[in-house]
Amino acid sequence: MYRLIYKSESANTLDWEQVRNILLHSEKNNEDLGITGTLLASEHHFLQVIEGKFEQVNKLFMTIVQDKRHHNIQLISFDLIDSRLFAGWGMKGLGLFDVNADQAAQLKQKYGEQSGEVKFPLESWQILSLINDLDMMQALPDWKNQ
Repeated sequence: MYRLIYKSESANTLDWEQVRNILLHSEKNNEDLGITGTLLASEHHFLQVIEGKFEQVNKLFMTIVQDKRHHNIQLISFDLIDSRLFAGWGMKGLGLFDVNADQAAQLKQKYGEQSGEVKFPLESWQILSLINDLDMMQALPDWKNQ
């Protein structure tokens, strides 16, 4: 089993609807290939974690690299792993579109800022931490509206 992590810049400004369309298309294909993972997006960047067998992960990444919706693709890691971290996620989407100002400020303080957005880290452990933080934030109830 392998885990590949990359980040890239979006060719156009992103919104949640565009990311949702990418996820709907990729989820079915990924399921057929035995791929799991998560796609993290901001208005100008993608960060993706892909898990699966070497051949499938490598083939999928070669397809992703040719996608014109992004550029400046940086391979962060391609590692042999003992088990999947995202086994239950055919391809989960996490967006920085939904975080409130307080959450965004906390994430910027912890991970840095780039072009006014939360900076996507370049180290695997920090990326996994960011994904965990975002997943936890999205799971929190909005206490202000209760």
